[in-house]
Amino acid sequence: MKVFIALFLSSGAFGLAIAVIYWFASREYAGTLLLGFMFFGLSFAAGYAMLAERNAEIQGDDPERQHKEAAGEDVGIVTKESAWPTALAFSILMFFIGLVWSDFLLFAGLAAMLLCLWRLGAESARIGHGHEKLLTEEGSHKAE
Repeated sequence: MKVFIALFLSSGAFGLAIAVIYWFASREYAGTLLLGFMFFGLSFAAGYAMLAERNAEIQGDDPERQHKEAAGEDVGIVTKESAWPTALAFSILMFFIGLVWSDFLLFAGLAAMLLCLWRLGAESARIGHGHEKLLTEEGSHKAE
């Protein structure tokens, strides 16, 4: 997790430095705002990793560990059959198009995003509980 945090914090600091330089060079709001979002997004991800995932051991944190030793390592739950990530992407697109063209698209995109996030969270929780149960059953079989 140390490598992840260092990479995201340094990238966020780069985004902030470029945003400040960009503002003084151009006095243009849109580019400065987007570079500021880059800083906040990367800093948020690094902060989340520091608080919620601080005990995680990632293969990249150990310089002595070989890549072949990490083969088959469980890195999380990925729902391959779910349509919600694609629907979320289209609802975000609708939201941003609504910023430019229409208030209706803006609010419809926002409502669709909230719906997609809610359903994606519910689906992940359902799959996550099944995954934990599977791991518990595998552990009890190994103990026997």
